[in-house]
Amino acid sequence: MIILLIGMCGTGKTWVMEQLIQYYVLSYRKKIGKIYYHTDNKIIVLGKYDGSMYQGSDKLSMSVMTDVDAFIEHTKENIIVAEGDRFTNGKFIGKANPIVIKITDDGVVGRLKRNSSQSDRHLKSMQTRVSNIIADRNVINSIEALELIKNIIDGK
Repeated sequence: MIILLIGMCGTGKTWVMEQLIQYYVLSYRKKIGKIYYHTDNKIIVLGKYDGSMYQGSDKLSMSVMTDVDAFIEHTKENIIVAEGDRFTNGKFIGKANPIVIKITDDGVVGRLKRNSSQSDRHLKSMQTRVSNIIADRNVINSIEALELIKNIIDGK
């Protein structure tokens, strides 16, 4: 099972991933090709989470898609959770066939809170990508997203 969390910059996607890493004690850091991830050998959260401002999938190479096929094949018995720019695209969605959860908040408060320096061009690009993806579930904020993902992982 693969879950993809999408939403505008500042909606709390990275926070959700940090919470999942803590809640499920995903203490192993591993790498397949250019794809780094946190795992307990059952659940996988894609990205490098190290406490920096731009972490998670933002820390991965822009060319991670070249390793997606090998990654999916190697981890097909795992539950995988992904978020962010690197995976919010048709190529990943087509290959991974994820459950897509969209945070509908505009992210303005989150971007102001962290004093984000993302350009208007980047924000417009992300807004276009997010709005063009059909979600399986829409949630209003990161707290709701976290609870939904935990329920999916736990089979509730």
